[in-house]
Amino acid sequence: MSSVSNKDIALSIIGFLKESVANKTIAEDFVESMDVAIDCIADAFEVNKDDDKSAIDSKFGGKSLPELIKASSGSSASTGTTSTDTKPSDIVVDETTKEKADQLKLEGNRLMGAKDYAAAIAKYTEAIGLDPTNVVYLSNRAAAYSSAQKHAQAIEDAEKAIKLNPSFSRAYSRLGLAQYALGNPKEAMEAYKKGLEVEGDNQSEGMKKGYETAKKRVEQELENSISTSGDSGESGSRSAPGGGGGGGAGAGAGAGGMPDFSSMFGGAGGDGGMFANLMNNPQMMQAAQSMMSNPGAMQEMLNNPAIRQMAQSLGLGGPDGPDLSNLMNNPMLNQFMGGRGNNGNSEGGNNES
Repeated sequence: MSSVSNKDIALSIIGFLKESVANKTIAEDFVESMDVAIDCIADAFEVNKDDDKSAIDSKFGGKSLPELIKASSGSSASTGTTSTDTKPSDIVVDETTKEKADQLKLEGNRLMGAKDYAAAIAKYTEAIGLDPTNVVYLSNRAAAYSSAQKHAQAIEDAEKAIKLNPSFSRAYSRLGLAQYALGNPKEAMEAYKKGLEVEGDNQSEGMKKGYETAKKRVEQELENSISTSGDSGESGSRSAPGGGGGGGAGAGAGAGGMPDFSSMFGGAGGDGGMFANLMNNPQMMQAAQSMMSNPGAMQEMLNNPAIRQMAQSLGLGGPDGPDLSNLMNNPMLNQFMGGRGNNGNSEGGNNES
């Protein structure tokens, strides 16, 4: 049997369709559709639909398409192989078909220049159908897919191209670009690195730039990961201030179960807190001292719902409201109010550094 071309295969399919119509294995309603299909196949592969019998006799030993498939299935079963073992590189494409496929590629290139990516993909697909052995068609379609933001399909084509010809460096560039676009900088870096290895001493600027860009992104993600881990550690230490296992509900509390107001009042030796100006205001200090000397007025103020809610939000007392005696005896608050209260505790506050 001489070498078989795509045209011979097309004529074999036409013969099978004609036989199906003649044997009435196709319903009458679909006969006209089968005739259209035969004409379309003949036009696509530029063959005469009446040459099917001569092609079957000369190229396939007179065996019809079903007979060839059965024979192939039997041979695969006996040898333990499958029909999927056939590689594109094993297919023989005649020169006429190659020329037509190359013309389709050129049309695809022109459409890429016009940014009509969908049409370009269609042309490259036609070219691949005619000549699946040409790695350039797969590579070009991968580029078209990426331009159309269909990066997953671009990866598939690039990987097919690499499998077909591992020495075709441009396929690694297509793969790197698509992986990077999908947010896979590590895979992109590996693809570009392999491409640089394939290019050897003649490394292209595009491949080198792609590698450096992907590498930089990988390093940035690593730095961000380390930084995030460090922030989590600091947050955890801040959540339990006071050290020495002093966390919990009472952590950071001052005398009388109240929060430590040292930071609010400027702290020990601090530069001033949120009440610093109030302490230096004579009128405010006089009003505060008057209130501390009159527990009744203090209690009346605390009966105000808004004041009570504010005090509770600051941790001054439990669910029933602030404890007046604790407020009167708190060293920090007492100091702010002018020294009224238990002076024995006014100098020994729990200042935690």
